[in-house]
Amino acid sequence: MTISAAFSPSRLPRRLAATIAVLASVCAHAQQDAGQAIASPAPAQRAKATMAVVDFSTCAKPDYPLASLRAGQVGAVVLAFLIGSDGTVKDAKLVASSGFPLLDMAAQDGVRRCRFKPSRVDGKAVEAWMKMQYVWSLGGLDPAQSAAALTTARAGAERGDPASQHHLGLIYMEGAGVARKPAEAVAWWHKSAQQGYVPAYLSLGMASQTGDGAEPDPAQALIWLRKAAEHGLPEAQHMVGYMLMGDAGVPADKEAARESFRKAAARGWAPAQARYGIMLLEDNVPESMEQGLALLRKAVAQGDNAGRFSLARCYETGHGVPLDLAKAAALYETAAFGGNKPAQQAIAMMYERGEGVVADAVKADQWRKAAEIPIPRPR
Repeated sequence: MTISAAFSPSRLPRRLAATIAVLASVCAHAQQDAGQAIASPAPAQRAKATMAVVDFSTCAKPDYPLASLRAGQVGAVVLAFLIGSDGTVKDAKLVASSGFPLLDMAAQDGVRRCRFKPSRVDGKAVEAWMKMQYVWSLGGLDPAQSAAALTTARAGAERGDPASQHHLGLIYMEGAGVARKPAEAVAWWHKSAQQGYVPAYLSLGMASQTGDGAEPDPAQALIWLRKAAEHGLPEAQHMVGYMLMGDAGVPADKEAARESFRKAAARGWAPAQARYGIMLLEDNVPESMEQGLALLRKAVAQGDNAGRFSLARCYETGHGVPLDLAKAAALYETAAFGGNKPAQQAIAMMYERGEGVVADAVKADQWRKAAEIPIPRPR
């Protein structure tokens, strides 16, 4: 059976990826191949045996691992699954790797959640192995749509429309259907910012911070980001907080950073909810800890992996919540699939020790590889 992940292009924020986002959908294309079964019935039974069949309506839709997406990783994973007589996945083995541990583990995680119509011999449901192939691939931009977007943005930008100028800058910065031209992007953003278009302040701040289109200039980056933050952009408020924490090329001001995180969290910005939640937990005051946990849960509900890691740490240590290693492991693993390196390290240790999960040396090694942690050698 081959399962191809179906991906629909959608735009990611510029800081995360170029121009596409992808979600794995295991129900897009499937083809059963009885010849791929590992355990075949005996010759006398073959005519009366049927292979297990996946019920796609039960399958979860695992996110394409963000770290793999950023790196443009693609590939086919061949998996072997032991399907129980009740239609659930009892065991799984990696037969052929995609070459990328995160993709291998995400495929296993996605298919494990499916239910199957079990194999049958003489009409009786039986436990049996089967092979499946899971294909991860990235869709591309539609050339016609890209050309139309470029034409529309350029026409509006040349008329002096600040939103179009900003959009045209994004197209050039991302290389969305055109050659990537960071300096030209920054020039269009300056024109947009001169007209008071707030998103252009944010884009210029990010470009000044990273040096995309010009030399890195942390001081100028902070100026632009503060202008955007003053207009209530939560992403800018969060970035101002980050820069003021130190190690960003500008003088640290941790009280101002805390206040900036608080404002962004109040506006629902998940990364700020996670960061400010951690700060509140570190206060070790019961009321603050309660507020901090509430913010971490809000960040987790929005899919923030830093929030997942921090909440997992709380459950692992019993900090502010009852000790619950199973919850900790589940949060760590979800964050790990999202590319969070500390979470990958943590879940590797939990699989090694059998804490919150069934001990699994193979998975522990896989997560170490994903986190680029050397595998311990026996002494």
